[in-house]
Amino acid sequence: MADGNLETVEKRISLLENLVFGTSEKDALYPKDSKSKDQCIHSLLNAHAEVKKATVGKKAIPKVYNRLTELRKYLDPGYTDEMTLSNEAITDIILAEEDFLNQQASRLEQMEGLKEILDSAHIKGMPSHSSKLQELSKIQIDQQDQTGLFTDDVRGLLENYNTIVSLVSKQLIQWDQMVTKVEKAKQKS
Repeated sequence: MADGNLETVEKRISLLENLVFGTSEKDALYPKDSKSKDQCIHSLLNAHAEVKKATVGKKAIPKVYNRLTELRKYLDPGYTDEMTLSNEAITDIILAEEDFLNQQASRLEQMEGLKEILDSAHIKGMPSHSSKLQELSKIQIDQQDQTGLFTDDVRGLLENYNTIVSLVSKQLIQWDQMVTKVEKAKQKS
C-alpha cells in the first residue's frame, strides 16, 4: 500500500514538473543538491505559514477551502450550459456548428501534418535567434527615433525654404510693379 502511494506521489510530482518546466532541462536550471532542496522546502514552509497566518481567525476561509471543488464545478461555464440546455438543444447547437467543427478538425489535421516542421531544429533554435531579433528590434527603434528627428529637421528646412521663396516672390512682384511704373512713365514722356 505504501509503495502504491509513493508511486502516486512520484507521478504527481513528475506531472507538476512537466507543467512547470515543459520540455526544458529542469536539472540544468535547478540542480539536485541538498541545499536547493532545503531552500525549496524552506520557501514552501514559509508560504504555508503565511497562508495560515492570513487565515487564522477567519471562519469563512476554511469553509471556502472545503468547498473549492464544488465552487470550481459551479464556476465552470459548461455546468451552466448543462443545467440550462436540454440534450435536444445541445444536439441542435452541435449540428448548427457542424461546418465550423469540420473546419476545425481539418485544421487540426493540417497542424498534425506540420508537427514535424514545428519540431524542427530551426524552431528549437529560436531562443538563440530571439536575442539577435531583440538586438535588431532595438536598432530599428533607434533608427525610427532618428528618422523622426530627421523628419522634423526636414520639415523645418522646408518651412524656411517656403518662407524665403514667398519673400523673394513678393520682392520680385514689387520690383516688377516698380519697373512697370517706370516704363509707363517713360512711355508718357
